Amino acid sequence: MTHTLLGRGPVAAVYATTASGHPVAVKVFPGKFDRKTLTVIERERLKLVKLASTLPILPIDAIGQWEGKHALRMELCAESLSARVQRSGALDVEDVVELGYGLASALAAAHADGVLHGGVSPHNVLYRAFGPPVLSDFGVVIRQSFRRNPLHAIECVPPETLRSGVVDERTDVYGLGAVLHYALTGQSPHPSRIGEQPGERVLRVLGDPVPAISRPDVPIELSTIVARMLTPQPDRRPDKATWAVERLGKMLPRPTPDIVVPQAKKKSKVPYFVAGGVLAAGLAIAPFVWPEEETPVAAPPPPPPPVTLNLADPVDQGDHVLLRWVSPQPLDSVVVVSPDGEAKQYLNAERETSIRVPVKPTGGYCFQIRGTNTEQIYLSQPKSFRGAVCQR
Repeated sequence: MTHTLLGRGPVAAVYATTASGHPVAVKVFPGKFDRKTLTVIERERLKLVKLASTLPILPIDAIGQWEGKHALRMELCAESLSARVQRSGALDVEDVVELGYGLASALAAAHADGVLHGGVSPHNVLYRAFGPPVLSDFGVVIRQSFRRNPLHAIECVPPETLRSGVVDERTDVYGLGAVLHYALTGQSPHPSRIGEQPGERVLRVLGDPVPAISRPDVPIELSTIVARMLTPQPDRRPDKATWAVERLGKMLPRPTPDIVVPQAKKKSKVPYFVAGGVLAAGLAIAPFVWPEEETPVAAPPPPPPPVTLNLADPVDQGDHVLLRWVSPQPLDSVVVVSPDGEAKQYLNAERETSIRVPVKPTGGYCFQIRGTNTEQIYLSQPKSFRGAVCQR
């Protein structure tokens, strides 16, 4: 049986092959999942299969092995939203409203059933040969199983997830906002810059607001909905995908049926294996075969030692303040300057450990250092100058 490599993502490789005479995609991971992870994947898979009968969700058909590594099999789609926009440019406003309504409905139903996506981006919004685009690649536990490129789709990751790795429903809402922003503008909410170092980009995504959508034919209502979903502060961002369902539904060009979001269900155990070691769902195809026994996944490498950014007290130099900080490893750093009653400023310090910041003759200031090694964001404690009250 022939199979063709379609591409490689931040972790897995995707192949096109056939099953029972039908084209399918097989996502092959670099190793094996442990039994606990497999149980979660199968439990969520079964929930998504049910939801996919009425919602634009592309579920996993089956879980198995491909040349000794775990793999997920699913329907083969024509292209992603990312590829379509790169090929044809930004979408029509009407198409974006319908896309957003469908994706928001899918997320709302999945969330109600206890399933988070964890990585909504233009790469996993897929177009079938016929029908509306679908959302694929659900699953936080899958994303946490193997080390991945921290810069992949970073523009779709909210600041709190970049800082701490926390993933919740608001993470998916932010990702949906980034997808719609991309579909309307044809470019990333945080486009990369020539010569920009990885750490600088992480800090820019963390600190810079997403630019407003300035496309003339985009209604203010739609641009406002997208901006709300991309609010960097999680407590100010809508915490439910149903918020987007309600608002985008009112903008649809034709009446739509009510979306029935299932109530959260009581958790139940789903057996992954049955007698003989054969997986309970799907059919085996070569070279996609079912595991007969599980090999424990190798223990992940120990985490790096904690990085502590220590910012010294500001030194008054008249019209400037001298800031010095210490870190046990080189970091790309940004200085956050918060004058009393004024908007924050972000000064790029690159890999320096000191900087002189201009200040006005009067008024208080708060200073904080944000540093990154491209894998994690580190924050110093804020330091007050002239009696300013700093938030921690």
